[in-house]
Amino acid sequence: MTPIPITLLTGFLGSGKTTFLNMLLREPRFSGTAVLINELGEVSLDHDLIAHVDGDLVSTTTGCLCCSATSDVQQALFDLWNRRRAREIPAFSRVIIETTGLVDPAPVVASLIAPPTANLIDRTMAIQFALSRVVTLLDALNGEATLERHFEMLKQVALADLIILSKTDLAEDPASSTDLDNLRAQVTDLNPTAVVVDRHKDWATIMDQLLASGTFDLRSKGEDAVAWLAAESVIAHEHATSTTTDPNRHADGIRSHVIVIDEPLPPTVFGFFLNALKMSVGPDLLRMKGLFCLADDPGRPVVAHGVQHQIYEVDRLPEWPSPDKRTRVVLIGRDLNIEAMRSVLNAAKPKKRTSKSRVKQLFARG
Repeated sequence: MTPIPITLLTGFLGSGKTTFLNMLLREPRFSGTAVLINELGEVSLDHDLIAHVDGDLVSTTTGCLCCSATSDVQQALFDLWNRRRAREIPAFSRVIIETTGLVDPAPVVASLIAPPTANLIDRTMAIQFALSRVVTLLDALNGEATLERHFEMLKQVALADLIILSKTDLAEDPASSTDLDNLRAQVTDLNPTAVVVDRHKDWATIMDQLLASGTFDLRSKGEDAVAWLAAESVIAHEHATSTTTDPNRHADGIRSHVIVIDEPLPPTVFGFFLNALKMSVGPDLLRMKGLFCLADDPGRPVVAHGVQHQIYEVDRLPEWPSPDKRTRVVLIGRDLNIEAMRSVLNAAKPKKRTSKSRVKQLFARG
């Protein structure tokens, strides 16, 4: 059975998530969509704004479903699946999770891509659901100020696959104009791998992005690897930036980086790198994703990904998704010692071997 795709919808307070979600639910192609709403406080206001509530379930004109989520996203999805299986609710073909604007998306993403355990909920999640993409709405009027003042917004942008600029119609009004090109550049500096679109001008592109197949962690999805990794975007962006200024740098020292290694890596170096990354960087690593060429089987790349202190189980793809067969790693984080990380991966050469204690020291924030 093909897992049901999940779209995680994030965005800071006032970014227009509820308006955007209502627009999606009016689209016939989004019929059969379950929506989980995660809110702070006892009053579920967004739930009421999306549809008239009948208990915790409603059928809209497009046949969509809506139920309020608990604080435990996995538990909410598990309950939703059991209700579907018991035919208490109609079958659904996709799930949208709308988070509160103040949420740190990293723990939510981590819970959705965590490898299964013997726990029934974990097994059900792994079999029945798959995180497809993270979508972030960014208010064009207040986006720059929000990125400067709120670390949550930085993380929402850094973790996104698709960034949707909202309120661009107001931003272009002379009475409330703002520099959209500068905002786009700031977003691209922070997350060069994300697709950035305008909600008012790029609706067809938004629909294509949301309806496209794909999984966030690329398990058994080699055909999506190039789009998912998009390391080329980071490489091109690094080459284009000035050496005298640092536009990649944001509040709290957040930057995007790419590491490219030409020669195949010994599996021991690869494992050493992931373990050191997990132990030494922790919450400062917002996102890591990479394709690794290992010396034991260079024809089949290894996919690795992580969110903060969680580095997830790796997978091998059946073949390289493009002619470029080099190791490519994209990292987005706060004050990362990228040169130390690069030196560890280069430790495949005997003269550059590094002890575990030295790696921890090198990875520490400088």
